[in-house]
Amino acid sequence: MFRSLILIGLTLLPAMSFSQEAPQHSLIFQVVQDQFVLDHTTIKMAAIIEHEGGVYKGLNIQLKPEAAIIFSEMTKEGTGKHLNLLINNILISSPVMQSAIGGNFLITGISKADAQAFLNRLNADKPKKEILVPAPI
Repeated sequence: MFRSLILIGLTLLPAMSFSQEAPQHSLIFQVVQDQFVLDHTTIKMAAIIEHEGGVYKGLNIQLKPEAAIIFSEMTKEGTGKHLNLLINNILISSPVMQSAIGGNFLITGISKADAQAFLNRLNADKPKKEILVPAPI
């Protein structure tokens, strides 16, 4: 299964209604309900995308069909909410989802170095294919 439930906390805002903006320097805990892991079990293909002239554009991810269905449904349910992108448990970006994300998307909120490190890790974690050697006769 590609989804898991995690609980981070709840929102604590000093003496204000929920319709107001959070004051600067407030302490905010958030409840995160779904998590989707991008790894060799969910990714069909991943590549760094560059414009002509070698200008870095982002990291393109294409999900495996089963993972794409789950991811699309999860992001559809999360439309209007923050999507937290974490690499090695470090928050990279937290945009608000405007619509469901399909099985092929471009991540622009990470540096080229972070994208390359992710690809290196992704390739290192892929299971090695077994080499079958015929038994001697």
